[in-house]
Formats: sequence, structure tokens, C-alpha cells
Amino acid sequence: MLVFPQGVSAKQEPTDSLRSLIETTIGKRKGELNLELANLLLAENPDSSIYYGSKARAIGKEENDHVLIIRSYSVTGEAYQRQNKLKEAIASYLKGLELAEKYKEKSLAGTIYNGIGVCYFYLNDVKKAEQYMKRAARAKKDANDYQYYALIAINLAGLQIMNQSFDESVLTLKEAEKTLLKKKQDQYLATVYNSLGAAYQSVKPDSCVYYYELSLKYSTKHKDYLTKMNAYQNLGDYYFDRKEYSRAIDYMKLAIATNEKRPEDSYKPSLYQRISALYDSIGDFKHAYSYKKLETEARQRVFSVEKQKQIEELEIKYQSEKKEKEIQQNKQELERKNNQQNILVFCAVSLFLVAGFITYLIFQRKRIERQFEKEKLRLFENIFHEIRTPLTLIDGPIQVMKLDTAYPEELVLMERNSKKLINLVNELLDASKLGKGSYQLDYTNGNLIEFIENVIETFSGEAKIKAIQINYQPNELEAHYSFPSNALEKILSNLIGNAVKYCPAKSVISVSSEIKGNKLQLKVADDGPGIPKKDQKKVFRRFFRGKHTSDLTGTGIGLSLVKELIELTGGMIELQSSGVGTEFRMEIPVGKKQNEEVSHSLSTLAKNEDLPVLLLVEDDADMAAFSMSVLKEEFNIIHAKNGSEGLDLIRENLPDIVLSDVMMPEKDGIELLHDIRSDELTNHLPFVLFSAKASLESRLEGLQHGADAYVSKPFSPEELKLTILNLFSTVQRNKEAYNASILSEKTFEERVRSRNSYVNKVIECIVRHMDDSDYSVNELSNDMAVSRSQLHRKLSALTGFSTTNFIRMIRLEKAKDLLLNGDGNITEIAYKCGFSSQSYFTKSFTEHFGKSPSQIL
Repeated sequence: MLVFPQGVSAKQEPTDSLRSLIETTIGKRKGELNLELANLLLAENPDSSIYYGSKARAIGKEENDHVLIIRSYSVTGEAYQRQNKLKEAIASYLKGLELAEKYKEKSLAGTIYNGIGVCYFYLNDVKKAEQYMKRAARAKKDANDYQYYALIAINLAGLQIMNQSFDESVLTLKEAEKTLLKKKQDQYLATVYNSLGAAYQSVKPDSCVYYYELSLKYSTKHKDYLTKMNAYQNLGDYYFDRKEYSRAIDYMKLAIATNEKRPEDSYKPSLYQRISALYDSIGDFKHAYSYKKLETEARQRVFSVEKQKQIEELEIKYQSEKKEKEIQQNKQELERKNNQQNILVFCAVSLFLVAGFITYLIFQRKRIERQFEKEKLRLFENIFHEIRTPLTLIDGPIQVMKLDTAYPEELVLMERNSKKLINLVNELLDASKLGKGSYQLDYTNGNLIEFIENVIETFSGEAKIKAIQINYQPNELEAHYSFPSNALEKILSNLIGNAVKYCPAKSVISVSSEIKGNKLQLKVADDGPGIPKKDQKKVFRRFFRGKHTSDLTGTGIGLSLVKELIELTGGMIELQSSGVGTEFRMEIPVGKKQNEEVSHSLSTLAKNEDLPVLLLVEDDADMAAFSMSVLKEEFNIIHAKNGSEGLDLIRENLPDIVLSDVMMPEKDGIELLHDIRSDELTNHLPFVLFSAKASLESRLEGLQHGADAYVSKPFSPEELKLTILNLFSTVQRNKEAYNASILSEKTFEERVRSRNSYVNKVIECIVRHMDDSDYSVNELSNDMAVSRSQLHRKLSALTGFSTTNFIRMIRLEKAKDLLLNGDGNITEIAYKCGFSSQSYFTKSFTEHFGKSPSQIL
């Protein structure tokens, strides 16, 4: 479960007595004392916390103490966060983060990253929250602060579970487990295993018991009663869900017994409530009533404790105020002001309690509404997917019947309407994805003019029936750009389709495009009836249909989809209509054509994109410069100054080969090699060590850790070059061997299977979604838990295929086997293999095999 600090406090100026305490305290630096007070006042008086934080920061600047300054920014950020002033909190955190990164204070940077992540969580930006929490976990790990590393990793996994990213949460917790075991910090493993059990309970229930039992083992060992209680409770809930009530009751009793070893707290009512529900489920109403009574009593005690605490706090405040009045009895005017201040404080506290309760109710209501919307979208998606199956079975036989030259004319009408239904369902699915924020833009590098012309061409038949003329005027000087092809196709199709639908016969539709800067400016205009002024502000609302369209079919979702897609790309759309004719003007960001997977590095020597990428890890500047000069003709070279920096660049760029020194600061070459070989994403990389340590023991150590070659310094430039080129040639031969296997006459499984387990895992993902035409690079990279660029580099290195081409190759190879085995006609097999269009399937199949599907049949 995620636990974040929260709360709002009334403004309260620091009292004279606190100021006096600071001035008179002996044995503590003023800066440290102010910071300590800022931390103590966080929960009850965030404004006072901000005041003392600023005083500590001023002293830190006077004393040139960067640690004190960083910590003051951190506590100020948390104080703003507790007041729900999230923008101010992030601003304060970022100032502290800038200094922490400058002075390489990793532990402090980790604390601040976590604070920023919490702020973005409250702002409902889950993606950014997850990014900052990942950085926080990495920083705490690097700083050897394993207690907070474990807690942050658990919070991060909880966030991923809330975001339905169960596989990613498991990876996060597994990484935490691995680190804590490696560093022999098993006192923090109990909470990690408990969270692993929770992560698996939703997706792999049988595995959760194993991890809950491990949590019990370590929590018992280290007398961590809270985690032990939670583990027993989770096991009880697990068996409750499986309706194994006897075992569930046993575990709940163990949870209650464990909790008895802890002070009175809010867990008891929840435990009593659970076990009461269990007894109620088996009809043992006597025990159910008994525990329900204990639950009520426990809730009353908790409530009483909280109230007593509030009374004690008020009593302390009262006594303090009374004492001050006795001391200042001769200062009547000041006393009057103090009384007014006390009244204001009391009112503010009361307002805080009321506001907090109202905020909680609003939050709960919004959470329930979000859950309802989520379930509604899921229901709609399931219905849409179910509709696609019978539509496919309608459209498929139509295509088969059209193979007969004597097919009836009614078949064309049936085909056209089945296509409309399929497009409508796809449109509704896209709208559903946009509604829950899961729609992914697919950027394509290609000829923009041809793309727009192809979209327009799809409406030529419908336009011809109504004698409508569609004119396209491209004004680009250069035709090739990077653009969001899936979004652009839907935008143009909706706008042109609407124009054809609503314009009378013999109308003219004009489409024009122009590139200005990095923006594609599109215009779609017609001379139809236009849109009434009163409807122009409503047409982009979902499901809106004006009275002028009441005699035509439609859902009213098209223009809403267009606007949402354009906004998703970062563009804008405007509508102009004045009685006759309608004109839509759009701007969509595009880029100059570039390589599909773009990476950046600290320094790149060569510029030829056709060359393979080599990562050079060398801390000596002269040796690095010389090595670059030797290899610059054969490779694009990225340079890192140590193993830690090199590992970051490997994860970011995934080079084709790594050349590393052994002796380096922060992380040496052997440690870097171990990290690469233990990571599934990077374990395929050819790795060459070169070092002044030329002894046999040093060479054997490098080779035992998985190095592909070891070159001693001083080295022959030709030897170094040939060693690396030979390794790269071996990689190329492996690619060629895989391609040769694909061209063989073996079965599909034998042809595409690789000697590399990672490639086989990718193939399993594609085969599992073989009939899903929407399963593309984005979905595959999500399933493999890597970025698009990392997956592209990994597949290219192992198979020679880009990710897009690899998916298409697997689909086509499967289609070939189905055709040879007679498992359906061409249209059926196209849909089985994830092609939404028979024409595109035929074109792709012919390009890949040199024969059309009909020739194979």
C-alpha cells in the first residue's frame, strides 16, 4: 500500500518562546536547530516549519553549508506538500535537487526525488510520479541507504499496481530483493516479500503464498511485528477469497495475536472486522457477533485515544498561553492581541478539520467515479471486441464470394456496410483508448504527400457515387517527415468522410497541406451546407449531433475523436463555417525524417548512421582519444568516463559492442561486465576488456566473468581493431544464420525459433496476440518491460530485424504455414494473423515471399 504524507495546517507564526529557545540553546549549531524545529513542526504547523526551514537555509548560505541548504529545501517542500500547495512544493524540491546533484549528495537527492514523485501522484500525473520514484530508489541504492531504498521500492511497486502494471511492479520488487540479498540487508526483506505477495495476488495467486511465507520468516527473525501482522492478514484475505474459511480464520487469529504485541493502534478494528466476516460466511454467528463487538470497542478506544490526544494538546497550549499571560500581565494590549491570535488559531484548526473531512469525502467520491468510469470503459471495450468477431465472420465470407466473377450486385452493398460497421467499432475502440489515456501515437518516417494522397484515395469510390470532386494541393518543399501516422490517418478519414457524407452531389472538397517550421498545417474545406453558428462550439463534444444531421446515420463521435487525437499530438484545430461551406484548419507537430530509433550520448565521434555503435569506457582522456582515432572509421563511438556512466549509456543506447578499461573510478570494468551479463536486456552485447593488467590471472578473471576478448595494454592498434571487427562479424553471422533458418522448409516453430531466449520470449508474446491487429511495437515493448528504442536495438542486434519488421515477419511466416496446411481461405488467415486488411496482407505476403497467397494455395 502507498503511504504518502498529507495534511493542511493553519498559519501560525513562531512564538516568542520558540525564538528564545533557538537563541539560548547551548551546544547546537543554530542552523541544525532551526532545521530540527522545522522537522518537528511539519505535522502540526507547516507554516512554522517553512519559517524555520528558511532560517536554516539563510544560515547555511552564510556558513557555505550545502548539505544544510539542501535539507532545508527538502523540509520546505514537504511542508508545502502537507498544505496541498503542490506547485510550491515541487519548486522547493527542485531547488534542493539542483544542489544535491551538483554536490553528488545521492541520499539527499533520493529523498527529494521521492518527494517530487509524491507531489505528481497527488496531481494525478502517475507517469511522472513513477519516473521520479524510480530515480529515488536508484539514488538511495547508490547511496547504500537500504532502509529507505526498500521503502521507496515498495511505494513504487504499489504505484505500479495501482496503474495495473503488475509485471513492472514485480520487476521493481525483484530488483529490491536482489539488491538487499546481495548487500546482506535482510532486515528490510520482510516488507519487500509482503509487497511481492500483494503484487502476485492479482495476477498469479498461487505464487503470493510463497512470498507471504517468506515475509513471515524474515519479520519473525527481526521482530518486525507490523509486517508480520500484515503478512498473516494477507494470507487470511487470500484464503478468504478462495473460500477456504478455516485456514483464513487461523491466519486472522495469528494476525490478531501478533498485533497484541504492538501498542494500541488502528489495525485492530480492521482485523476484528475481517474475522467477524469470516465467521459470518460459515454461519458461525456467535463468533461473528463476538468479534463484531470487539471491533466496535476497538474503534471506540481508538477514537477516544485520538480525542484524548487532541485534549492533551489543547491543554498544553492552554497552559502555555496561561503562563505567558502571567509573565506579561502588565502588557494588556499585547495580551489582547495574543487572545485574538488564539481565537484565530482555534478557528483555523476547526476549519482545517472541517476542510480535511470535506476533502476526504471529495477524494472518495472522485475515486469511486473514476472506478465506475474505468469499469464502464472496460465493459464497452469487451462489447466492441465481441462485435468484431461476428463482423469478421460476415466480411470474410463476402470476400470469398467476391472471388466468383458472377457474384450478385447486392454483395457490394453488403461489403460496404460491413466495412462501415468495422470502421465504426474501431472508432469506438479508439475513443475508449483515448478516454482512459492508453492510446499510443505511432510515429512513421516517410513521404507525407503520398500518405495524405493514399488516405484521400480511399474515399474515391464513395465520392464518385455522388459526383463529388476531391482536390489535394500539397505545398511541401520536402516530402519526407516523421509524423504520427495512426492519428493522422484517423483525423483525415473523419474530416474527409464527413465532408463526403454531408455534402450534396457535385460538390467540391479541397484538401491542402503545408509545412511551416516543425508544424504540418492541414486544411479540409467543402462547399456543403455548413454548420450553424449555435452548433459550432458543440461539434467537438462526444456524441453530439446537430439537427442538420438528423436524417443521416452516425454516432457523433468522429469530430470528438479528431480533436482528442490532435491534442494528443500537441497540435490544434479550428472550425470556420458561415452558412455555406465548412473549413477545418489544423496544426500537427512533425519532424524531419530521421532514424527510427534515435539515441543521444555524451559524445559521438563518427556521424555515419550506417555504422554500428561502439561504447568506449575509458577514464584516461588521452587513451580514449587514441582509441577513438583507431576505431572511428568502422564505428560510431560513444564515450563514457567510468563504469557507472557507461552502464547508464548502455541502458539508454544499447550499443552494438562495448570496449572497456578494467581499472576505473566508481565502477570498474569487471563490475560493469557483471552488471551487463546479469541483465536480460544487455546480456547479448559483445564485450572487450583492455587493460594494463596483462597477467594470465587478470586475463582469466575477465574471461571468467563473461568477456568475449581481452586485449592487453599497450596494444597494437591493428590487433584491437581486428579483435573488435571479428567479434562484430560473429554477431553478423548469427543474424545471417537466423535469417537462413527462416528461409528453410521447416515448420513455423522450427523456422522462427532462435538460440537466444530473449528472442523466443518476444516471439511468444507476438504469437499470443497473433489475431490482434492492434498489437504493435508499443504493446510488445510494454510486455517485454523495455522502451521502444531498447527493444529495437536488442532485436536488431540479435536478428537483424527492426521491431516492426520482426512482428510482421512472424505474422507472415505463420500465415504461410496456415495457407500450406489449408487452415482457411486467404481472408480468414489474414485476420487470424493480425492483418485488418486483405489487400495489405496480400501486398506484404508477396513482398516477403516473392509469391502471392493465392500462388501458395
